[in-house]
Amino acid sequence: MKKLLASVVLGATLFSALPALAADGTKIAMLDREAALLASNAARTAQEKLNAEMKPQRDRLDALRNDIKAMEQRFQKESATMSESNKKALRDQADKKAQEFNTLIQQVQERTQQAQQDLLKRLLPNLEGILDDLRKAGDYDIILDRRSAVYVAPELDLTKRVVDRLNAGK
Repeated sequence: MKKLLASVVLGATLFSALPALAADGTKIAMLDREAALLASNAARTAQEKLNAEMKPQRDRLDALRNDIKAMEQRFQKESATMSESNKKALRDQADKKAQEFNTLIQQVQERTQQAQQDLLKRLLPNLEGILDDLRKAGDYDIILDRRSAVYVAPELDLTKRVVDRLNAGK
């Protein structure tokens, strides 16, 4: 909580100082790094590959979800006439399916996070080089995170230029 408050105060202080910096001749640009990386061809290709790779797991999750729902509906409809042992067996079966579902969800999330980290490791050096080139070419003194600004003039937003360069392999 303290870190969040400190970030907000720091951001507000920095943005309140921007007009003075701009009047001083300081050149400022903005960038949404995450949006730039995600909009790149490499990220799209990686996402498509991950989606294809994870299709069997997603299909299994859908099947498990449907099985669990069917068991719940069966239990609601038939519980009045079911024996206690049948109720227990159905509950146990539903619990096993739910446990399998939760385990598979966790595996899918971990695989997705790993794929994202691998992509970042691969693209970040490229991104840093592109940013350095753009900073030098534009003679920018400061490049800020676009997401922390309420409004940015389009000519100050470097995001599209970064995406174009990432896609061009520069």
